[in-house]
Amino acid sequence: MAKEDISRFLPVTEFIAEILGPDAEVILYSVEDRAVRHVLNPLDDEMVVGSEMRRLERSFLENRLYERERFVVNYRAVSRRKNKLKSATLFLMGDGPEPAAMLTVNVNVDRLIEMRDLLDTMISGQRPYDNQQGTSFYNSFDVSVEGLLTTAIREELDRYHVDPLRLSQKEKLEIVRNLDQKGIFLVKGAISELAEVFQTTETTVYRYLNKLSQNKT
Repeated sequence: MAKEDISRFLPVTEFIAEILGPDAEVILYSVEDRAVRHVLNPLDDEMVVGSEMRRLERSFLENRLYERERFVVNYRAVSRRKNKLKSATLFLMGDGPEPAAMLTVNVNVDRLIEMRDLLDTMISGQRPYDNQQGTSFYNSFDVSVEGLLTTAIREELDRYHVDPLRLSQKEKLEIVRNLDQKGIFLVKGAISELAEVFQTTETTVYRYLNKLSQNKT
């Protein structure tokens, strides 16, 4: 069987890269080769034409996510250089039952996070709140990354007073929504840790985030 020509998708990668600018890494993967066919604004030195498809995108294929979704948007990732990323992947279907290609966009949001933190300081002030009521507050700069994740997830679970396995899908979605609003999923390992708490797969947590994103539109 002849290899499917995915060159027709190349203008799309160039179009998106021009719109989003240099902070957006745009990758076109060949599904048949599980390799990079084209890349613009690479965030890591190893991301070149012919390099292996990244693990997360491979898991999308292995889990046959394309049979249920046309795309996955607003999931979080971290580059090898520790840049925090907002990411999306589009399945580009060909003649067969599998996608012919996958288009992934990784936007470096480090500068946006810095801007958000600056705005938070301007809005809330620099002096910490003098807590007299025993309410739990935390600041991501005052605890370790691991402690931040554990604390944030535990605070959300404590609101329901049940074992995580007994949470309904609606309750899980609410927990994911609250954690996302706090920016927890910008921290490396957050998706994995929450999936472990829910005793589900990372793909399911990504699906929750995708559903919440769709509900906003």
